[in-house]
Amino acid sequence: MRRDRCALFLALALSTFASGAFAQDAGVPSAAPDPHAQTAPSPGPVDPNAPLPPGHPPMNGGGDANGGGDPHGGSIRRAQLPESAASEDPSLPRGVMVVRMIDPRGNPVPDASVRVGSMREGESAGAQEIRTGPDGVARIEGLSTDGSVAYRVSAEHEGARFGAPPFQMGAAGYRVQLVRFDVSHTPRAMLLWDTRAEIRFKDDRAVVVVRAKLVNLTALSLGESAAQPVTFVPTDGLRFTLPQPHTAFVTQPSMSDVHLTEEGNAAVFRGSVPPTTGEPTDVVFQYQVKLEGGDVDLAMGLPLPVVSASVVTEAPPGLTLSVTGMPAPETREVEGQRILITGLERRPDDPPLSELRVHLGGIPRASGPLREGAAALATAIALGAVGYGLSRRKTMGAKRSRTELEAERARVLDEMTELARLRDAGEVGPVTYERRRRELSLWLASLLKELDAAPAA
Repeated sequence: MRRDRCALFLALALSTFASGAFAQDAGVPSAAPDPHAQTAPSPGPVDPNAPLPPGHPPMNGGGDANGGGDPHGGSIRRAQLPESAASEDPSLPRGVMVVRMIDPRGNPVPDASVRVGSMREGESAGAQEIRTGPDGVARIEGLSTDGSVAYRVSAEHEGARFGAPPFQMGAAGYRVQLVRFDVSHTPRAMLLWDTRAEIRFKDDRAVVVVRAKLVNLTALSLGESAAQPVTFVPTDGLRFTLPQPHTAFVTQPSMSDVHLTEEGNAAVFRGSVPPTTGEPTDVVFQYQVKLEGGDVDLAMGLPLPVVSASVVTEAPPGLTLSVTGMPAPETREVEGQRILITGLERRPDDPPLSELRVHLGGIPRASGPLREGAAALATAIALGAVGYGLSRRKTMGAKRSRTELEAERARVLDEMTELARLRDAGEVGPVTYERRRRELSLWLASLLKELDAAPAA
């Protein structure tokens, strides 16, 4: 069902914006926002062989048994793209890695620089640079095989970074495939799939956490034209403007080239957004606004067209919530606490949503009932949202694809690296460091066990 909804939205978006650069907002009907969910459903891969919902335009140039079609008489086509990957190869000796770099059409990329980074117990253990030959292949030997070092292979091109999932050497060598896309600095076919603002209260401040998902639809095309998949790299960044004044800006760490920084009155996203064929690119940041009781207005600018947006706040007695353009909020109970939640979803012909304008009324001078939760939330974001990752593992079920497991392993290794940095900077004490490091080590061990049992990609 989720795949059908995602495919339907992509069809609507492309059929409406094929002649432009997605200048309007787009959306697909779905259920009301779920306060228990961290984000709205993500646009996973579109399977051209899956059954289509009634009235859906034909995919990959084929016909729709239901007689559907898009408003322009075309069809939605999805490029079949190779993926960056790393896999053990028994034909290679221990400690040997062979890297092959290709473009999206499968052609080798010669004379390209490849970076082989390494981490030991979550801390950087150095990096090596190698170059591909005329066949796009590079080889490196003498890598550690004792399981204590994790390797990650990446390459940079026109401001974008392309990387394969991290891995640890074992009884055999590894083959790594790196796919290097062309790069665009224009946000063609870029959308905010979901934007969510979560508000809690701590002492005399409102703590606001913003979560968004970036999707890049350049792997899709309308009609007989071929898709032109590119990695998007914003030259000047994507600016999420913030209320003024605000304090205590914090963002989720990442070992990739994706990062957010506070620049003036905005949270600025910088980095690479590849064509979305799996999970979207996550954006998470937090800030605080000082309260003096009574009312407060929060205006947050959005840099791209929006598919869906929602606002949820804890609601001590007397608190009210209104968001410009959104329906009156619903009152819910979550773990014994009262919350208010509202949201909307955009269709291609809806007016654009360029900002979230939030009004909170009746704010008590005393802190809200979840002040300790807000403090814990700030710590979780600063340390890579360890608790969220652990709970997400439990809810995803016992059997997951190898791609999902490798992506989660990459996140854990990123979080271990950031934890070590925070310790070295004096921002995390020795007790917290050891506790978090143990949590991450247990999480990583569990993932490696799952990977050992997962079928080969």
